[in-house]
Amino acid sequence: MAQRAVGLVAEGEDGRSAFAPALAVGCIMPCHAFTDRLLLLARGERIISESQLERLLRPDVVFSNHPPPELAQVIEERQKALGIWSPPLTQTPDPPEPSAPQGDTAEPDAATADLPTPLVVEMIAARRLRCQALRQVAEFVGLAQRGETINLRSARGTVREVIHSLRRNHRAFASLLRLKDLDSYTYTHSLNNCVLSIMLAQRSALADQVEEIGLGALMHDIGKVRLPEELLQKPGSLTEGEWALVKQHPLVGLQIVGQSVAAGECAAAAISQHHERLNGSGYPAGLRQAAIAPVGRMVAITDVYDAMTSDRPYHPAIPAPEAVRWIFQQAGELFDRQLVRAFIDSIGLFPIGSLVRLSSGEFGVVMDVNLAAIRRPTILIVSEFGGFPTHEPYLLDLAEPAVVSAGKEIAGVESKADFEIDIEEYLVAAAALAEARCSGLDSRA
Repeated sequence: MAQRAVGLVAEGEDGRSAFAPALAVGCIMPCHAFTDRLLLLARGERIISESQLERLLRPDVVFSNHPPPELAQVIEERQKALGIWSPPLTQTPDPPEPSAPQGDTAEPDAATADLPTPLVVEMIAARRLRCQALRQVAEFVGLAQRGETINLRSARGTVREVIHSLRRNHRAFASLLRLKDLDSYTYTHSLNNCVLSIMLAQRSALADQVEEIGLGALMHDIGKVRLPEELLQKPGSLTEGEWALVKQHPLVGLQIVGQSVAAGECAAAAISQHHERLNGSGYPAGLRQAAIAPVGRMVAITDVYDAMTSDRPYHPAIPAPEAVRWIFQQAGELFDRQLVRAFIDSIGLFPIGSLVRLSSGEFGVVMDVNLAAIRRPTILIVSEFGGFPTHEPYLLDLAEPAVVSAGKEIAGVESKADFEIDIEEYLVAAAALAEARCSGLDSRA
């Protein structure tokens, strides 16, 4: 039986992360694997089936030697059954930095926080961080619905971690933007908008404000929690009265955030102006041109893109290239022209993780953006005939002169659901191929 493997980040005895060997059926777990409240496998237990390996590949799984306290008893029982249990070492938490406000997340060591990280490693950290961030957004939504105070200082720590993840390897978190669910749209849209805005801010003149922008983008739609659920989920057209109510959500969101702890750390324009448009057709104030802050212009682009590429009760998701093309066509009219160019440079015409069909018949998964030729990204060829998988995947740079001369180009974007393929598995495989290629070059050198 063919065995699939997944790269794993395991924490060593000193608490630091180390890259563990790939996992496959028959392997012994080098650390614990668990979800929010469920232990999947304890350290020392063996993977005995393909279904167990499948479960370990899902994005909600955390790999760590330091699980939540509520899992300690079941881990002890299972490790005692294997004869390998030993009491955990008592850990002394690092003292907070004197300058860090209480409740804030201290800045990671500048020497190590943004060191380049292999995709296989960073994807584990990114999906763990994604689950943490989604839980945090859900908590904020609940607090806002109950009229309670939100502490944005804790969210700033999460935003900071997202920034560091993108700097270590932007492909990891960028690939997770494709994970969308109609039922959890409120949470995923907020996080996706945060990530997209950070990516855009890093390519703009506002790079020094990236934390504030990311936090504002994360909270941009918080005002919708005060709208009736049936209004947000209405499949048909809104009445004039309903539309007038919807148009108030940026101002409601600004009020909610203004009453929050550490409100000053959030870019307020991301909340109040993300529906404003350069030609004055937006809301709630109908602002024009220079009256719209740069942050408001930025989040307007990322908000529209993620909304267009997500399934909604009133419209199905459209392919990312069509959304990018529409936004490009509106540059100068609705959206800031320079920011649109920077946005396309950030995500490409075909975002990372897209399943594309080539003019020559092959199917591939987009692995990286080519800034010099956005229509020609680097892809992982996964099928030559439309069946998955049919052969060993291999990397192909569509911008290579030989590939261009052969007439190979992207002919269309396919639905991943139609083919029932695991994009994350291919991303991991492609990372392994790339790293193996680099190792081969190093050895020959």
